[in-house]
Amino acid sequence: MPGLRIVQISDLHYSPVPEADQGLEIARGLIHELAPDLIIVSGDLTREGLFEQFVPVVEFLSSFGLERVRAIPGNRDYEFGGPGPLRPKDSDLNYFLTAPDTVDPISPNDDRRTTPFLEFFDNVDFFEQTKTTALVGLDSEPVIPEESLARGLAFLEGSSPKLTRVFCTHRSLLPVPRKKLKEGDVLANAGDILVRLLAARVDLVLCAHLHRVHAWQLSTGVATMSVVNAPSLLDRSPGKENGLLVIDLERRGELAVTFHMLDDTPPRLLLDTYGTRKRRKGTS
Repeated sequence: MPGLRIVQISDLHYSPVPEADQGLEIARGLIHELAPDLIIVSGDLTREGLFEQFVPVVEFLSSFGLERVRAIPGNRDYEFGGPGPLRPKDSDLNYFLTAPDTVDPISPNDDRRTTPFLEFFDNVDFFEQTKTTALVGLDSEPVIPEESLARGLAFLEGSSPKLTRVFCTHRSLLPVPRKKLKEGDVLANAGDILVRLLAARVDLVLCAHLHRVHAWQLSTGVATMSVVNAPSLLDRSPGKENGLLVIDLERRGELAVTFHMLDDTPPRLLLDTYGTRKRRKGTS
């Protein structure tokens, strides 16, 4: 399909072990073959938020040209120390200290956080317009601040009605099958965020954090929005499918999302609103 092609990768949890380096090499070949226009990295680039863990990941991304990369941090990309955003008083710290998939690398003795992410990327949020698409990515650690969400919604609503509107965040906005949720897996105000995204006529929401791939379509009867949760690129723990998502965007309302695994498994189509629209018109 002509138009804009996005590859979404997430939850690398990179640390320098042979399995991770091998996974990056497989992903490198796959992404080069897929030839995306943009690469969106939806958080958790590293395992413990250490500078030395960021370096190989950024080198990996640089092999595609960093001008094609848009990234936001995840909970694992923050480390203890330095000035950083304060946790709210109703922090779910205990959850992050015990959840195996989503441990938050923060000291229990300090609620300040910082991240080497900003050593490699200009900001923890991104706002982008192409000829076909308006994209917003917002840092969700530990929440999406109201001012950030309002700015992102204003950016999308202010874009041309011809542009496909895409919103991206690390924390998930919906539960996924086969994942027993712990407190904090889904943003506490996810319902309110989804309602506001629908009101802003967002077409596609990209999120992650749960290491499971799934897709939904939500509708108010007036507006329809697709929500996709990305898999982990490198997490090889039992029950996980490693891979990335390919998002092909044509005209507004016409998109396809495909899951590509890092092994030899054939790609799996998750969403095809382009094909659905053609079938509704009675064409082949």
